[in-house]
Amino acid sequence: MLSDYALQLFGRTITITGREQFLAVVFLLVAAATWAVLQFRRRRAVVLQRSVVSDQVVYELSRIADALDRLASRPIEHTIPTVSGFKEEEPRTMPFSMFGRER
Repeated sequence: MLSDYALQLFGRTITITGREQFLAVVFLLVAAATWAVLQFRRRRAVVLQRSVVSDQVVYELSRIADALDRLASRPIEHTIPTVSGFKEEEPRTMPFSMFGRER
């Protein structure tokens, strides 16, 4: 079995037991196996062939993008129309307050 290993670090002694060594080796083996599986598995990719439908989707999305670009490049004065002849009304009084009638 694995023996204990004493490690001197910054004036302190750290003892690594045989069980901790075994767990470290198991962890490294699992990490290596996971890496190998991820590296060598078959990669799946979906390839979209050109069709009438995909061309129509691209056309409609480009129209939407062009319209948004035109809206974004317009000055703010043309985007939000100003209201002419707007006058502020006097504040309205509530006939009933939450505590009863106003006097």
